Amino acid sequence: MEDYGLLAILVFLIFLLTVGLIITKKVEFVRALPAFGIVTAILAGTPITGSEYSIADYVIVKGATTLAEPMFIYILSVMLAIFIVEFKLDESINHLCLKYLQNNLKGILWVVAILTIIVSSIITNFSSIILIAIIFMPILLKIGFNKQGSVVLLLLSSAIGSCLNPGYHILYANLLSWNIDKVKDFYYIMAVVGIIALVFYIFLNSKYVKDIESIDYEQKNIKVNWQGLCTIFIPFIAVFGFKLNIETGLILALSYGFLAMGSKQPFMDMLELLKVSIYKSTRVIILLSSVGIFMHAVKTPEVVDLMAPLLLHLMPKSPTQCLLFFTILSPLVLYKGPFNLQGMGAGLSAVIISSTSMNPMVLGMALLSLNNLRKMMDPLDVQNIALMQYVDVDTNLVIKKILPYALSINYIMLFYALVAVV
Repeated sequence: MEDYGLLAILVFLIFLLTVGLIITKKVEFVRALPAFGIVTAILAGTPITGSEYSIADYVIVKGATTLAEPMFIYILSVMLAIFIVEFKLDESINHLCLKYLQNNLKGILWVVAILTIIVSSIITNFSSIILIAIIFMPILLKIGFNKQGSVVLLLLSSAIGSCLNPGYHILYANLLSWNIDKVKDFYYIMAVVGIIALVFYIFLNSKYVKDIESIDYEQKNIKVNWQGLCTIFIPFIAVFGFKLNIETGLILALSYGFLAMGSKQPFMDMLELLKVSIYKSTRVIILLSSVGIFMHAVKTPEVVDLMAPLLLHLMPKSPTQCLLFFTILSPLVLYKGPFNLQGMGAGLSAVIISSTSMNPMVLGMALLSLNNLRKMMDPLDVQNIALMQYVDVDTNLVIKKILPYALSINYIMLFYALVAVV
């Protein structure tokens, strides 16, 4: 592998410029990211056609469809959300929460956080946090939490659940070529640190929760639709109890829901709901297609070969340098950057770990820590795209609010990596 050159530096600077334009909203990332990915692939020498990793086939066609499953899950989730509102099941949920927690509305925050952790520790995709958002976002807003505050609560809780999720242990053990027990041990410790951060967050923000007297709530004349509420539990039962995938669980839930609510034409009603949900999901579908194109572009062998020498040159040589390096440059995990194991880092991580003189265990732990940061903050993470679009909240406001908690977790885990290995 040749030494890095001006071309690699140019690509890196273009990446930083692209991210800067996206953050300042000078350009939408739905346009910027695919363009940057394709330009990078061309500069790196990726062939346009006639190759397994060609731009036409691998980058554009396969890239645009690589996130088809998350797109489908999002559409089904939107269908469930519309169903819940249309049949006023959200009012039943609000009533039950306020009825049983009216003397301690702050307890709703803990209920939401704990349920999010549990669900995220079992479901290995973004549907876990979307389902929780669909069910509990109305009550969080009703008791006084704003949208960004509610989203941060969900993201912190989901990150903890992900640390406990066996699916992610297997995924990252394979990516880093590690023994799965090493990944588990590191993630369990990170989960403990995450719980501490979550406790601090709830403690500091519980002041925004209103008193029951200041909420428009009446116990009288509210009939809970228990039969309809069963619809909400079916996806979880399908996944946890019968080991079905979440797509099947959502379809079963909607099928039951229409039958339980007395639909005379459940199949036609589901088709009509599907049509509406696809329309409402169009933006997310386009965003995910753009992210897929970018992900495939930066994972081509030519781009990996171009960028790896530059990153190897920048890699720290001592424990102290490692701590400072990954703390200062932690933003490079965002926007599918070089430290992102689901972005540029997917192709670069193995090369860096096997080639650098730094302890590979330290670097591996650093990448795991950074990818937990990615899960909480990366605007291009599938989970975050879906959640931000569903809640309709400014991504920059969410990042600003979660930043101190996410960086604190990252810094503590980097310090642990150095102490545990050195």
